[in-house]
Amino acid sequence: MGFGMIFFWAFAMNMDLSFLQYNGNVITVEGLATGYSVTDASENGVSVFANHFTFKTEDGVNITGTSYATGERVLDGETLTIEYPEGKPQYARIRGMRTKTFGGFVIFVVIFPLVGLVFILLSLRRSLRALRLFKYGILASGELISKEKTNTKINNRTVYRMTFRYKDDLGREYERKERTPLPYLLQDDKAERLLYLRRKPSYAILVDSLPSSYLMNKEGKIDAAPMRNVILLMIIPTAGIIGHLVYFINTYVI
Repeated sequence: MGFGMIFFWAFAMNMDLSFLQYNGNVITVEGLATGYSVTDASENGVSVFANHFTFKTEDGVNITGTSYATGERVLDGETLTIEYPEGKPQYARIRGMRTKTFGGFVIFVVIFPLVGLVFILLSLRRSLRALRLFKYGILASGELISKEKTNTKINNRTVYRMTFRYKDDLGREYERKERTPLPYLLQDDKAERLLYLRRKPSYAILVDSLPSSYLMNKEGKIDAAPMRNVILLMIIPTAGIIGHLVYFINTYVI
């Protein structure tokens, strides 16, 4: 998600959304070009130009603005047709141009942080399950009864659907399905350890499918990992959060 947010700030936050403002009466006036500048952006190898202009509203108020266009620029002193939503001259633009660097087509970049967010939410759900089972769960052994390839890949690794059968303390049988791109982690023991809830035996999770943030002691009890492990795991997420927060404050607040 942190990596995807880089594209969000660079493209989505510089996307033209003027159609949200231009949904009523549009005022058209004459304006004057005050020059142009070349942005760092381009589309299909063609530079995007920032075209600066000035005009007077119907009330005689002087307004300056900038419109963007790919491969199109205006010359200083050129007469222009300016348009803006009635009562909102701050959204003025040169007719035929846009108010932001990029057009609406860059909306697709929102997919990248959204995919990251989905992974976070799925992991959070799984982690909450694990925490509850660490606190209240009963340790049992599961036998692998099936292993199937799926059409999903993570980091070029095929994700497998593995099914384990286990018994609760009353001898009733249940099954637990796990999806993992690292099947060997769930095949290194003859019987895999899992945790289940006494009141709801179908609510279970395989111990070896969890992140390595726990330790199993000699008595088979689960101990917390050393704090240094937790701190190391938090370095990248924390750096990502701080970096994006600083960028947001410097760009949109200060």
